[in-house]
Amino acid sequence: MSKIYDKYLELKAIDNDKMYLFKSGKFYIFVSEDCDKINNYVVLKKVKLSNEIQKCGFPENVLDEYLRVFKNHNLNIEIIKDFTLLNKKETLEDFILNIDINTITPIEALELLNRIKEIAKDEKRG
Repeated sequence: MSKIYDKYLELKAIDNDKMYLFKSGKFYIFVSEDCDKINNYVVLKKVKLSNEIQKCGFPENVLDEYLRVFKNHNLNIEIIKDFTLLNKKETLEDFILNIDINTITPIEALELLNRIKEIAKDEKRG
């Protein structure tokens, strides 16, 4: 499978209620069941990620417009821009040190705070 689909499965195991929107090159994409779910609200062209898995998405330059639509529908969506950072074995300190505060947007900052919260919970559990 693809790295995105592997990360999708890992994230769904943590929180199946969220839809995960992955940054992939110059596009943002939903995969698998999230691709089907999002099309109940916004029609996006579905194409194959693999023989068994579909993806759909939109160009990065229209992200803000789609985020407004998602917010208007109260959709629980997490944007995954650099999914290499989402490592269960990563410490909170490592995660924070990898944040480039010179290039982060306010939305990305909120997403990072949410991820930091998840990492802290994982570390607390042991």
